[in-house]
Amino acid sequence: MEVLNATSFSDEKSLNASAKPNTSVRDPHQEISVVDGMIMSISLLGFVENGLLLWFLCFRMRRNPFTVYIIHLSIADFSLLFCIFFLLVDYALDYELFADSYYVNLTLGVTFMFGYNMDLYLLTAISVERCLSVRYPIWYQCHRPKHQSVIVCTLLWVLSCVVTTVEYVMCTDDEIEDYSQSGCRVVIIFIAILSFLVFMPLMVVSYTVLVIKIRKNTWKAHSSKLYIIITVTVIMFLIFAMPMRLLYMLSYEYWSSSDNLRDVFLLFSTVNSSTNPFIYFFVGSSRKKRFKESLEVVLTRAFKDELQPRCQEASSNPSTIETVL
Repeated sequence: MEVLNATSFSDEKSLNASAKPNTSVRDPHQEISVVDGMIMSISLLGFVENGLLLWFLCFRMRRNPFTVYIIHLSIADFSLLFCIFFLLVDYALDYELFADSYYVNLTLGVTFMFGYNMDLYLLTAISVERCLSVRYPIWYQCHRPKHQSVIVCTLLWVLSCVVTTVEYVMCTDDEIEDYSQSGCRVVIIFIAILSFLVFMPLMVVSYTVLVIKIRKNTWKAHSSKLYIIITVTVIMFLIFAMPMRLLYMLSYEYWSSSDNLRDVFLLFSTVNSSTNPFIYFFVGSSRKKRFKESLEVVLTRAFKDELQPRCQEASSNPSTIETVL
């Protein structure tokens, strides 16, 4: 959403430049800001990190219900960082790279909103499922649908697609001068309710129940690094992503005149999407062998799930469930 508005701002300046061929869109002596330089560097680093993570998860590691969510989360972050980096490259090049390609700008902007929404939805799904696995371990062991993670991720992608499409259609029309007098206000209110009264409370409540249950029951299965990953990832998202989304909604009509606010939004989004692979590596690595183990070993340790469904094993060995719990 944020980058798309920057895209619209870019289109507007491109039109002004075409109307005045002898006028430069931006002072040729003006260098890219320090904040924009930081955003470009961080987004490029995060882009590479998420790409490597996807490659390992898809082709080098055995999947479990948790890693399915991580794959989709990495895809969302990968697309979001892709959009941030290339839109800022467009800005640094005086809008010459994509100036004549409206559909490229459209694709990048919509993909950005799409990835941002998916971060919230997927982290909520992860928190809820892990909470259920702790609260109802027998169900998780034997009655959890085999393809539940894939089905949930598919439904969340569809939801994100619908929300993003409505947001783009209603809130990025060039003819809309005051969002308060258009259907955009209704859309923003709907998105605020969906984000802050549905998904975020589900995430926080599930995460809180999960932590309380684990601290109350000192089960060996819950010493897994997987729960540390969930904890840090959720906290990072709540710190960097959610306040940014709220501030943007509150200042929607003033966006085009606030470049500083745009930079803050992009920096927060970039940091949030770039830190997840680092969290996985740091938590999964051994303290004594940090930076000496292969990435495959580190990620396998980080995403090891002691409570993954194993009903068939339990049926052949009645003591399996008791051992796991």
